Order: sequence, then C-alpha cells, then structure tokens
Amino acid sequence: MKKLLFAFCLLTTSLSIMAQEQSTNRIISAGSSITELLIALGAEDQLVALDVTSKKYNTERQLPLVGYHRQLSAEGLIALSPTHLIGSHEMGPESTLTLLKNGGIDVETVPSGDTEQDLFNRIDKIAEITGTQNQAIALKASLKAKLESMQQRKVEAAPKVLFAMLSKGRPATIAGDNTTIDVIVNLAGGQNPAKSLMTSYKPVSQEAIVEMQPDYLLVTQRAWDAFGGKDGILKEFPLLAATPAGSQDQILAVNGSAIIGGLGIESLELADSLFQQFHLTNNQ
Repeated sequence: MKKLLFAFCLLTTSLSIMAQEQSTNRIISAGSSITELLIALGAEDQLVALDVTSKKYNTERQLPLVGYHRQLSAEGLIALSPTHLIGSHEMGPESTLTLLKNGGIDVETVPSGDTEQDLFNRIDKIAEITGTQNQAIALKASLKAKLESMQQRKVEAAPKVLFAMLSKGRPATIAGDNTTIDVIVNLAGGQNPAKSLMTSYKPVSQEAIVEMQPDYLLVTQRAWDAFGGKDGILKEFPLLAATPAGSQDQILAVNGSAIIGGLGIESLELADSLFQQFHLTNNQ
C-alpha cells in the first residue's frame, strides 16, 4: 500500500510539473512598446521572440527576430511554438493573425494611444497576460510620478520643434497633432508648429517647413544614418538651411522605437533627453 501511495504521489507531482511547464507563457512580442513593458514588469523570461523594432532589447538572450510587426509570417511564428502573440493594432497582416488564431495561439492586441491612461491600460493588459499584476501597480505608480514631475516643469520659452520622416527622393513627412512625438515634444517643453496645421503625419514641401521656422528638427536615427548626418540631410533638403534648426546645427536624431506603438517608457526617456537639450544644455 505504501508503495502504491508513493507511486501515486510521484505520478501526481510529475503531472503537476508537466502541467505547469505546459501552461508557461511563450510570448512573441510584436512591437518595442510591448517589449519594454514585458521587461519592466519582469516577464522577460516569458519571451521567445521579438519583432525587429525590439532588437535593442535583444542584447543578452539573443532571441530570434521575427521580422517587422506589420509583415509577420505565420510559418515562422508557428515554428517557435508560441502561446501568445502580443502587439498593437498595427501588427499584421490579418491573414497571418487568422492562421495563428486557428492554430490555437492567443493573438492579443493591446491598447496604443498617447495618454497616461492609454499607457496604463497597456500595462494592465500585459500584466493580466503575464500574471504580473503586483509589478504593474508599482510600475504605474512610478510612471505617474514621473509624468507629473515632467508636466510641472517650468520653461521660460518653448522652442519650436518639428519632427520629420525623411526619405531620399521624397517630400518630408511631418508629424502634426494626435501623434506620439507631438506629446513627447510637449513633455520636453517644446511646441510643435505643425500641431495646428495637420493631424497625424502628412507630406509637406520644403517651403512649408521653412515657413514654420522650427528651432529644432527631429529625424529618426535611421534617416540620420541613411543621409550621413546633418550635411547629407541639408544636401537632400537644401531649403532647410533657411530654418533656425538647419542654420544653427539643431537637427537631432531620435530613436524611432520611442515614437511607435503609443506613449511608452522610452517615449518618456526621450522627452527627458530633449528637455535637457532644449532648456539646460544651451543655457550652460
């Protein structure tokens, strides 16, 4: 009887361990704004792959990269045996998402958006999936305090700060209202001269940018590298030299991952860095 009882206990324990192993999340993160929160919540051990926008977080574990979050391949994702794919409404294509769902994979779309509540809703959703609700409480409290501190900063004069997506042979695309970078500029103590002129991103002429007279022009690091820095940008867009940004060496490169997927931790870090640039560096 004792032997049977021991065997039964051993079998029960083994089945319990197997069940726990099978229930462990295997998450593919399709977006840097998702990955940064998984890490901040202490759930990085649940990650099995990242999309290319998250590659900056892939320095230690060397997780596989599954491509761009808008161009996901069902075959490549399924081969990783994930339990979850988490991304924003921008991930796709829809045909891939449908195949994953039909294969029993949980496809989770978390809120994007650029308000504090949007960010907190994103945290809550990811915490629910990963079982890190306690960590979410602490993270939200920390971010709330940071946002309040940033919003209370006093500035004597807000510089005009314009963000442009640049590509060779094409007009610049400018960020107006209802964009993450517009919120970042505001938190950094700047003003976006395109805010009252357009919503979202719109292509504009060089002449239109000159009329806005931005004190700073922000471009992605990718564009900066592609053009070979400020000189290459001014060669491709020569009229920008007629702006304070172009004439005073105030074209700045920023990480594109900070402005996609909604307001996030990296967005706040960028706002802090820009505040230093706009209001402290030049006053020293």
